[in-house]
Amino acid sequence: MRLFIRSHLSVLVLVVIQGVFIFGYYWFLGFQQLNHLMYVFFVQIFLVCLYFCYRWIQDHRLYEWLSDHKQRTEMSIPHLGSSSFSEALYEQQLAKTQHVENRIQQVHADLEARVTFMNQWVHQMKTPVSVIDLMIQDEDEEPFQDIRKELYRLEEGLKTVLYSSRLSLFEKDYFIEKIGIQTLLDEIIMENKRLFIQNKVFPKKVYPVEAIGIVTDKKWLGFAISQLITNAVKYSAMKSDTFTLQVEQEGQQIVLRIEDFGIGIPPYDLKRVFDPYFTGVNGRLYPEATGMGLYLAKEILYKLGHRMELDSELGKGTVCKIFF
Repeated sequence: MRLFIRSHLSVLVLVVIQGVFIFGYYWFLGFQQLNHLMYVFFVQIFLVCLYFCYRWIQDHRLYEWLSDHKQRTEMSIPHLGSSSFSEALYEQQLAKTQHVENRIQQVHADLEARVTFMNQWVHQMKTPVSVIDLMIQDEDEEPFQDIRKELYRLEEGLKTVLYSSRLSLFEKDYFIEKIGIQTLLDEIIMENKRLFIQNKVFPKKVYPVEAIGIVTDKKWLGFAISQLITNAVKYSAMKSDTFTLQVEQEGQQIVLRIEDFGIGIPPYDLKRVFDPYFTGVNGRLYPEATGMGLYLAKEILYKLGHRMELDSELGKGTVCKIFF
């Protein structure tokens, strides 16, 4: 109601000013019969009030909708009122909504096409990598060891590209099930044994005797943990020969603790380590750093409904906790 009054206040003021002018004009012309002048003035006011009532009946739902300060998530407006203004507003908003929806559908289609292309490209690249690996598997000379190291980096890079492209369509590519956390960690260790050997950094497992089950997506969680383990190994090389994988129960939560004893992270970089492509000071020491590992791990864990905490002390190491 307040919005309606404010939008028509100028009309009411104009009518009052007009009435006062007419009253004064005829009064100074000598027509000084006050009852007739007041009659004309109030007839004007009455007709304006009838006009306001008519407009209110036509558009009151629109003004009530506009006055509602609650946050709206819908893009379109309902069909409110029967006046020309309400009809024009509805039609214009309908056309804009249709245009925006078409654009959104186009963006989704382009995104899916890009993800499909990246998936195909990564799988095509994996084939020559696997062939090269088979060709040198029986060779132990130092040059072949270097080739294996570069092949591993290439495989990890391809995997990062694949998962980062799929992350935007995460809702279409996950499967929730109950798995054993110890079994998953053992599989990840086996997959990354070449990494441990090349960097001479090996995991120390601290598991409970009894099996602990968690509800999650095995593939996505495995990739996230692999990223954290890769960081632990990479930033521990030449400083420590071990890192810890510990599974423990904290109240109602299961906690996976990944602790390394490497170079650590400066305090001023801790707030930004989860930003995409941020490498910080350590990125200058390790040029191969991409700044995507912690970002992807954080995003994946968030989408899976798991919480992640990171703490680090420069020169002493880093502790990463995942809460299930």
